[in-house]
Parts: sequence; structure tokens; C-alpha cells
Amino acid sequence: MSPCFFIFGFGYTAIELARKLITQGFQVIGTSRRPDEHKKNNLDIKLIDFNLPGIEKYLSLATHLLICIPPASNSSDIVFIKYGDLIKKQAPYLQWMGYLSSTSVYGDHQGNWVNEKSACIPHTPTGIARFKAEQAWLYFAQKNLLPLHIFRLSGIYGSGRNALTRLIQGKKQSIFKENQVFSRIHVEDIVATLLASIQLPNPLSIYNVSDDEPAPSHVIDQYAATLLQRAPLPLMIFSEAHLSPVEQDFYANNRRVSNVKIKKELQVILKYPTYREGLTQIWRKDYAPK
Repeated sequence: MSPCFFIFGFGYTAIELARKLITQGFQVIGTSRRPDEHKKNNLDIKLIDFNLPGIEKYLSLATHLLICIPPASNSSDIVFIKYGDLIKKQAPYLQWMGYLSSTSVYGDHQGNWVNEKSACIPHTPTGIARFKAEQAWLYFAQKNLLPLHIFRLSGIYGSGRNALTRLIQGKKQSIFKENQVFSRIHVEDIVATLLASIQLPNPLSIYNVSDDEPAPSHVIDQYAATLLQRAPLPLMIFSEAHLSPVEQDFYANNRRVSNVKIKKELQVILKYPTYREGLTQIWRKDYAPK
């Protein structure tokens, strides 16, 4: 019987992971609120509605489980609330379980490096909700002997979701905030990290998933413009910018995220160690003149 990988929340990262899992002989089942939208991906998977009454039939097949759905801003985790009991029931049959979290749990560290042992001091609604969800899942896993691994993801980019795409879609300016940096990670390197953890499980572990070089967002935009042979976008000073609440949260935290643990413990070798390799690959694949 082939191993079965069950994914709560079949979105951007899950699609890329599923491509790899299928080649490794996994049966893949994913939940979505709009299952029909994913048929265009041409993946040999079973997509079911998140609220399917008979979901236990599919969850009972799982040998591996990944939770990709973020908690709501009020800190409620819909997977935990709705399906915690079914997951607990499946615990004896699970070889590996993963939860995709976010580096927002660290809060603001004034540009200093953070690792998995650093203090979590979230102060935005998103960061607070993420941290509470992490703590709930860790306690639940420990109590019920679930082989849980938590992955704190930096800003995700890849094909269709990147600085090049935003420029082509009409982005007009770059925000400049002095000494502000962000960490990011290519989706293919997230997938590689998850696969490495599946091969080397260490339940209740937490991993940062980030590339080697935190950088300001306007520098990323400048590099993207160079690849597209465009002039750099004009800079907008942060204090003068009209930002959405989500963007304000984004700029309220300044930290450099260390990836040493995934390299040492999981032997991960990043395919895209910086934004330069990542954006260059995307440009060649999606935007370079053919």
C-alpha cells in the first residue's frame, strides 16, 4: 500500500510539494474550499472540500499530514477546532506531521538575527495568532504522541508570486525604510526542506525556513527591474506611504532569520540561497525573451 499524504489547505506551497510527492510514490489528498479551481494544475491528486461530511474516510488513509491553513486573526485555528479529534484518532498511523507557520511569531528584533531559540514577542494580530496556534498544536501533539514538526516560513516567493510579477502587473514605487530588512524563501526550497524532514523526522522540532540573505524590499525591486531591463522604481519614504493594515504589519517587524538549523540537522542545500538566484531563475523561466 502506497503512503498517503494528506494536506489541509491545498494552496501555493502545497501544489509544489504535491508535484514532488507524486514522483516519490505518494498518494496525495488535499482539502480546498474550491476544489474545482485546482483541476488546471493537472496533478494526479484527490481534492476534497474542507467541509466534506465524510472527510474521516480520507483522513484515515493518511500516513503523513501537513497543515497549511493559517489561523484566523482572532487566533482560532479552524483545522484544530474542526478536525483535532480526527487527527488524534489517526495518531498511531502517522509517520510524520507538519505545520506551516510563519516567522511573524518572532515579532520585532530591530534587525538582529533570530533562530529557533530566540524569544517570540509577536505584537501584530497575525504574529500573535500564529504563535498561539503553534503553542496549541505543540501541546496537542505532545499529549497525543503526534509526530509534529513546525516550519516557520519567511516571505514565500516563486513563479507567479514575486517582484518580477509585481512590476509587470504595474507596481509604481518601492517603499524605503532605513535599516529595514526582510527574509524570504523560494517555494522550491520550502518543498526541499519538508521532504528532508520527512526523511529525517524529529517530532516536536521547530525549523526556520529562510534563505541566506535578508534584504530590503526596495533592493529586491531594483534587482527585478534590472532583469526586466527597466529603470528602478522611484522610492517612497515609509513615513509618507499610504499602507494597508497588512502592509503596516509587514513593516512593523525587522529581523534577520537564521537558517542554520535546517542546514545542520536536515542537511538542506538551498537551490536559491539568495533572491538573486531565485529571481534570475524565474526570469529565465517566465519572462526572458524566447
